[in-house]
Amino acid sequence: MKTRRYILVAIATCLLTWLLTLAGCSSHTSQRNVSEVAQTSDASQIKVINIGHQSGTPGLNLLKAQGLLEKRLAPEGIQVKWISFQGGPPMMEAMAAGSVDIGNVGNLPPVFAQAGGNPIVYVAATGSNAGAQAIIVPKDSPIKTLADLKGKKLAIQKGTALQYFVLKALESAKLTLNDIQPIYLKIPDSTTAFEGGNVDALPIGDPYLASKELNDSIHVLVRGSDVAPQRAFYIATQNFAKDHPNLVKIVLEEQSKVEDWAKANPGEVAKLLAEQTKYKPEVLEFSLKRRPYFGVFEMKDEYIAEQQQVVDLFYSQKLIPKTFQVKDAIWKP
Repeated sequence: MKTRRYILVAIATCLLTWLLTLAGCSSHTSQRNVSEVAQTSDASQIKVINIGHQSGTPGLNLLKAQGLLEKRLAPEGIQVKWISFQGGPPMMEAMAAGSVDIGNVGNLPPVFAQAGGNPIVYVAATGSNAGAQAIIVPKDSPIKTLADLKGKKLAIQKGTALQYFVLKALESAKLTLNDIQPIYLKIPDSTTAFEGGNVDALPIGDPYLASKELNDSIHVLVRGSDVAPQRAFYIATQNFAKDHPNLVKIVLEEQSKVEDWAKANPGEVAKLLAEQTKYKPEVLEFSLKRRPYFGVFEMKDEYIAEQQQVVDLFYSQKLIPKTFQVKDAIWKP
């Protein structure tokens, strides 16, 4: 009887241990599944993606016009909201405020953003766009070379790629900001000042540059491609890139598709951009002929090194409050 009792107790103990173990495993599995569901829910909570773009430029404007992203995201129940800006700095400010998730800007706005602690990341790069920039003067101006800018009023669009272009142009002529009269203006105000004769020279890009060249009303002192090769970048907020990496990839994939289409259809591209701006299709087509489509490239070490040179230059000129490493703001999918 004692032997039988011992056997029953042993069996009961084993059953109890097994049940407790099973309960523990079930609880662990349940917790893991809840966590996985929560993660999936977090990833799918986004219903609108906010994209910043600059009016009248190729790139994201073409993606907007084609509607490819809307078609791609519709099955996921995600809407696309396009927000227009007249320059990169206000777009970076909107990102800092959380009202833009991803956008396309020149090389300098993300430098100022990173210097100011704005949590942004570089998610892709374009090809060089410096050929579409120039420093211009009126055709009848006595200023004929960069050296002639000494003591003259030069518009500078602070925080934009044009500001970097100016510094490199002055450097090439052995001049500094102390040798000229810098007039700091936003891009729309700088063209107004130039038209009104309130500045002597203007750094500017297409399509304004193309329109002035077509009507033969300006003299080009230097082109960006001569002194300041640079590219634009696709920038996202850290949170958006971290929480929704697949959406970042989708935006870049659809942008690549629209640029492939654009290469074969320059006339259609000009018409699309003309609908968004005050410029005529022939002006835009002229600018597109000398401005190859940028492409969408991963952030190579070469591009990071280029941006670091921009940081170093602006820090040496005391135009940003601190130095930092661009590589710390590179998105790693």
